[in-house]
Amino acid sequence: MSKEKGVTLIMKEPSEHLIAMLGQPYDSRRVQQVLQSFGVKRMPKASGYFSDDIIWSVKSSIRLDVYRSPKLHELTGRDDLNTDEWMIGAVQFLAPGSDDRIHTPFPGQLPAGMTMNSTPDELIREYGQPALYEEGDWLGGSGPFLAWRESGINVAIEYETNEDGSAMTCYTACLVGCIGAWRKDYPEVFVP
Repeated sequence: MSKEKGVTLIMKEPSEHLIAMLGQPYDSRRVQQVLQSFGVKRMPKASGYFSDDIIWSVKSSIRLDVYRSPKLHELTGRDDLNTDEWMIGAVQFLAPGSDDRIHTPFPGQLPAGMTMNSTPDELIREYGQPALYEEGDWLGGSGPFLAWRESGINVAIEYETNEDGSAMTCYTACLVGCIGAWRKDYPEVFVP
């Protein structure tokens, strides 16, 4: 257990902590504390010139998509956001194949005890039937793509297929509305 702002919390996996930060202001020190078990000593501040920015933690194979409140409102329709801060809209747990910067898979556990080695069948057994399941070539990949719409968030998982089978390359948790390209293709899953 730990104390955070005077409240006692039961510690969860770092992935669950990061997902719980969706829709909250981006605080580089708070994120660094969550990732310190992976050897992360510092997280950059958001400093994008536009109304969105990408925050990388290559050491832990994580990408955070942060937005100024007006941009996040545009994507999600939420009107309960502070306009002066950067807000976390998405967190991606990555593996090699997701980006040239990523050389090792996210080292921790994903929610519900899943890992970057979990198969689509294991995820379906644990998370239930996905709202979207695409096989083969799709935007950005060549393996299975699964997505679930939860209360206020989407979970989207990408696989890359090669001669040895499929390997998870990206586990994305985002506020409903934050997955850009898929908002037009599958509005029933990704649009607020």
